[in-house]
Amino acid sequence: MSTAQATSPPPGSLARHAFRAMGTEVLVLLDAPDDGATQDALRRAEADVRRIEGLASRFDPASELSALNAAGEAEVSTDLLRLITLALEMRDTTGGRFDPTVHEAVVSAGYDRSLDQLPLDAGQPGPAMPGGGGVHIDLRTGRVTLAEGTCLDLGGIAKGWTADRIADELGVHGPCMVSLGGDIAVRGLLHGEPWPVEVLHADAARTVGLRRGGMATSGTDRRRWRRGGLPMHHVIDPHTGRPSDTDLTRVTVVADDAAAAEAWATALLVSGSERASRDAVTRGLAAVLVGIDGNVITTGSLADGQA
Repeated sequence: MSTAQATSPPPGSLARHAFRAMGTEVLVLLDAPDDGATQDALRRAEADVRRIEGLASRFDPASELSALNAAGEAEVSTDLLRLITLALEMRDTTGGRFDPTVHEAVVSAGYDRSLDQLPLDAGQPGPAMPGGGGVHIDLRTGRVTLAEGTCLDLGGIAKGWTADRIADELGVHGPCMVSLGGDIAVRGLLHGEPWPVEVLHADAARTVGLRRGGMATSGTDRRRWRRGGLPMHHVIDPHTGRPSDTDLTRVTVVADDAAAAEAWATALLVSGSERASRDAVTRGLAAVLVGIDGNVITTGSLADGQA
């Protein structure tokens, strides 16, 4: 089960569209008449998700991102430029705790292909590869230049950004919720009430009401494998260039949009509980911090079951 997901709506109350993309389950809920126009909007939403996946996937050798990583520089499409720019802005905002230049660290840890193709155990992991790689963007020409040895991995923000984009598109038709594997964006209220979303607190799920913006979860309890008998996971600490060693196992964040929530969920997770709880309060983030010992800390409006 996703650590944050939409609860089941009343039968027949919403137009619903589900499909698989970006390596996860996508669910779109739209509070609009389930007619031809609504179905067309949902099909366009799916097409846009798949188009963005074709731009930003590090696993697809034909993607724009793969071409950029291979060449070290390229003029990229408007959407990929926006996504890279936002990812670098979030690196600055989080003090480098979220970093799209950890691509080589992820690969060195063994996550070099989609998870369903990843061997559960293999040889020794590669060397530590800290983040902080240089990226130059020419906004006038759309040209992105990577420093030597730097490659981009947008997996820590692309799903949230995509959820935001699709929610913006569908929001003109009515209130909606878009979930990409638990990275959630909402626009409008559901029949005048917050959207019900399940958040996993340790071993128990709790339903909270999401009124606006976005929610995302990052955790070390999923996407796990072993290299040389050593446990590995996909959340890299950019400062060490290794899978993060933290006393938190899962973090859920609510922010003004799903992309920011996704980046902050990763940043707080690698920070550990003490700094994460302090930063969440200081920055006004609603968050659920789940420790490896099962202890749960909630901040902001999530402590009251609303967000």
